[in-house]
Amino acid sequence: MSVNNRYQPSHPQGASALYALDYANILPPGVGITSGGIAVTLNTVPPTPTSELEVTPAGVTGRRVFAQISGGVAGHDYRIVWVANDSLGNIWPRTCLLLCAATS
Repeated sequence: MSVNNRYQPSHPQGASALYALDYANILPPGVGITSGGIAVTLNTVPPTPTSELEVTPAGVTGRRVFAQISGGVAGHDYRIVWVANDSLGNIWPRTCLLLCAATS
């Protein structure tokens, strides 16, 4: 993922791919992730709920939260909010963007 929190390359319309967010650089040493979650909305002001993407329940492996995302409409920008619950009881929400468009 680039510095601006946008997944690159874009997600092709109707495709299915595994997306993840790595929390290794922000969690303190020795702290793990016990559970994770994901929410997807259209990237509008305010964010709008959408059913254009199908999302599997979030899973956790190591310090990463992941989910399979499929579908999408070309030209739509999606806001993905990842949530990680750590072993100390803290909640770590992070927002990323995913554009649905032809890849280059």
